[in-house]
Amino acid sequence: MVFEIPTELKNKSLWTEWTFYSVWFLLVVSVACYGMFFVKAYLRQQEISAIDKKIAVYGSSEQKEHEKQVFAYKKKIEDFAKIIENHTISSQVFAFIEKVTLPNVWFSNFSLSESGNQIVLSGETENLETLSRQIDAFEKNKEYVLGISVANSQVSPGGRIVFVLNLLLEPKIFNYGNQ
Repeated sequence: MVFEIPTELKNKSLWTEWTFYSVWFLLVVSVACYGMFFVKAYLRQQEISAIDKKIAVYGSSEQKEHEKQVFAYKKKIEDFAKIIENHTISSQVFAFIEKVTLPNVWFSNFSLSESGNQIVLSGETENLETLSRQIDAFEKNKEYVLGISVANSQVSPGGRIVFVLNLLLEPKIFNYGNQ
């Protein structure tokens, strides 16, 4: 007696066989890729270990600690260098005012707004002519003075002129004398 496989099972069998072999093929390819990546990772780890051994020869742990401290100091120095580079010096304004002030003008009070590039000077002088010459001396320095205004001027009981000047300054005045 010969046993025959029905036609329905033959068709199913081809589809089932094709799926079965495809899945096996994908499984073999996946295992091969995993093995290949595992071997590559293992070889890279061996290379890293060899480099670490070479590095260990060049420095002890104490030297590495000193190296970390040096890098920390280097970072601090770089930070301070940035701060100093952007620092403005207000005392340069005083050198400018000293140079421009006339001999018979006396400043008794000042207020400096570095952020607004403005200075308010209170003072006194002998007469209005001297005050006018002082204002003219400031105005002639257009490189450092953008504008000047007289906020107040009056005659004191002693006959002297008391005044308040507002000077709008050029930002580069904070570098006056360094040029």
